[in-house]
Amino acid sequence: MEVQARSNYFHHFWNSVAISLGSTVIGLLIAVPAAWAMAFSPTKRTKDILLWMLSTKMLPAVGVLVPIYIIFRDLGLLDTRIGLIIIMMLINLPIMVWMLYTYFKEIPGEILEAARMDGATLGKELVYVLTPMAIPGIASTLLLNIILAWNEAFWTLNLTASKAAPLTAFIASYSSPEGLFYAKLSAASTMAIAPIVILGWFSQKQLVRGLTFGAVK
Repeated sequence: MEVQARSNYFHHFWNSVAISLGSTVIGLLIAVPAAWAMAFSPTKRTKDILLWMLSTKMLPAVGVLVPIYIIFRDLGLLDTRIGLIIIMMLINLPIMVWMLYTYFKEIPGEILEAARMDGATLGKELVYVLTPMAIPGIASTLLLNIILAWNEAFWTLNLTASKAAPLTAFIASYSSPEGLFYAKLSAASTMAIAPIVILGWFSQKQLVRGLTFGAVK
């Protein structure tokens, strides 16, 4: 009760839910076609593109903070859910493409060729053939990226103030010049991680199944 009295927990909670789910769903809409193209219609530059995408995850976030902050300021995206959804989607998109690419590579291309011979269009091939076969991989990608977006602190602390602040900002608010009150900080941290721990607990079988998808033939 004291934690709720100090900060509006549910305001931060719903911000975290909207940002995590929004960035993951939009990222999947981009990552699924991209991974399909790289897995089943590769070019000589496909591996270079995949390595480049992976290299973006090695770039220190602070190195691009100033230009992104200026862009968000000029576009009016600071302290908005839409702004955080966009940045979360962009920073996690390489992981989503890589994961889906590895899952799609385990699916025999002959199945998709058979669907084309039966008259399936590209859209039907993606929706009715590829997606059902890759559900474990897609589910694990979705769950992992929800967790990554939920736990992201650097961008949420630098691009928000109060309106769109998620639970990471909620925890950070307990650091003050007077010092750290460990009891309150512990309670706030528990409340912040509890939803994602519960989600992980109920979906652990699906997550493990997806992460090991295609590992044994």
